[in-house]
Amino acid sequence: MKNLFDKWKTKIPKYSVTHKNLFISLSQKFGAEGEKKINLGKHFSTNYELYELVSIPDEEKKIDFSHHIQYWGSKTTISLRKDFTNLQENMFMALVVKSDIDIIGLEKGEIEEDIIIKKLIHTMESYTNGGLILIKEKLEENPNYFLQPTSFLNMILEINN
Repeated sequence: MKNLFDKWKTKIPKYSVTHKNLFISLSQKFGAEGEKKINLGKHFSTNYELYELVSIPDEEKKIDFSHHIQYWGSKTTISLRKDFTNLQENMFMALVVKSDIDIIGLEKGEIEEDIIIKKLIHTMESYTNGGLILIKEKLEENPNYFLQPTSFLNMILEINN
């Protein structure tokens, strides 16, 4: 049986369909593979820093990232950046802390792993939804805000101050 982390990282989180155009506009990469990268959401997976907890309503349609968590931060091509797959472990630990899960019940066999994984993914999707809402609000204030290379970092600093 896989451990909880290994099972969780094989999942593909989803986001609300209401943010589809925003997601596509921020995920767009230029060049020959631009279309492919938009469709897979690979570029946006590097902007995971901006998350706030806002649950997606149950009746709202969701779209998946088409990019498994296990590949977030992994270096699969030759590039100048370092591999930072430990990002997955850090996100997992944060989700365990922020989710209402019974680890002792899991260890005792009273709760199935799949139920815990669903709760972790729900928490993750809620933070994604909240982050997209924050981005949308920032764009409504200033449509050119994200043209600067440090715009996401600047926004994180603004939120944390």
